[in-house]
Amino acid sequence: MKSILRSTKQFTINSKLVLALAAIAVFTTTEMYAQPFRAELPSNSLGLLLKATEGGDISPYLLFDSQNADSDATALFLQRQEGNDLIFRGYTSIPGKKFANQRMLMKMAANGNIGVFQNNPVERFHVNGNVRSDKEFITRGKNGQANFHSRFGSDGTNHRIELRTGDTPYIDFSNNVANTAEADYDARIVLENENVLAVKGARLAIGNTIAPVGYNLAVEGKALATGMKIQSVDNWPDYVFEADYELSPLSELEDFIKTNKHLPNVPSAAQVAQEKGFEVATINKALLEKVEELTLYTIAQEKKIAAQQEQLTALMTKVDQLIEKK
Repeated sequence: MKSILRSTKQFTINSKLVLALAAIAVFTTTEMYAQPFRAELPSNSLGLLLKATEGGDISPYLLFDSQNADSDATALFLQRQEGNDLIFRGYTSIPGKKFANQRMLMKMAANGNIGVFQNNPVERFHVNGNVRSDKEFITRGKNGQANFHSRFGSDGTNHRIELRTGDTPYIDFSNNVANTAEADYDARIVLENENVLAVKGARLAIGNTIAPVGYNLAVEGKALATGMKIQSVDNWPDYVFEADYELSPLSELEDFIKTNKHLPNVPSAAQVAQEKGFEVATINKALLEKVEELTLYTIAQEKKIAAQQEQLTALMTKVDQLIEKK
């Protein structure tokens, strides 16, 4: 019994050895005679085909196909072209016609660049179409830069968007406007210290409007705030209270108003319409000047009324004395 089992085991080992040698022989024959190696699957479907270059045929290729070779089928093959490029192609198998309706799916160029639907990849990974990532998209800057750096744009120099991280994360926009030695961007959105989101290098327009030259912010519509502070207002109107300030007589002020239909140093309605608005700081200064002048007019009127009241009181006293003498 033991002898029979030993013989059976030996037979199994010998069978494996024979199969291995046969496989080596097949591959050797394939290499020597440039003939295809086929792995036939059930139902006469072609599973794998290795084929070398033949006269008038395409470059060496590795074919994957689980469809019946005699029927119309879509399959995939891996092809090595001249120049050592490696290409994945799709095709439709039509009886009597090899590799019909070929289309390139992916190419690995000899320099290592990979292109997806791109026949001439110019970067390490070059895609002609949409790219999707269900997780973070992380890249690092060139030459070992410490901050993460992603660039999107039409070329390598201008018309681009750059996303960067670091101590102060920012987004750079370049539109071939500035790009001077002082700045490699035309506009920048940066998160600065204390969570301050700053816009640099550009005017900001909100809504269907533009920010004219000289204005950093333009808003179409209403703006709501709980407070607003205007800085750097020169020549605040307290000069009205200086001793050498000449307050116009009310008669002259009346003549000016009759002629011009507005107060001195205050823009007219026509001027506001022509300039399409007014400067808040300028109009506040002008209004404050008028308020301070009005205060001086009121004080002067109060003094004049007080003096007239004294004169009237003195006259009434004299009248009373004259009445008593009679």
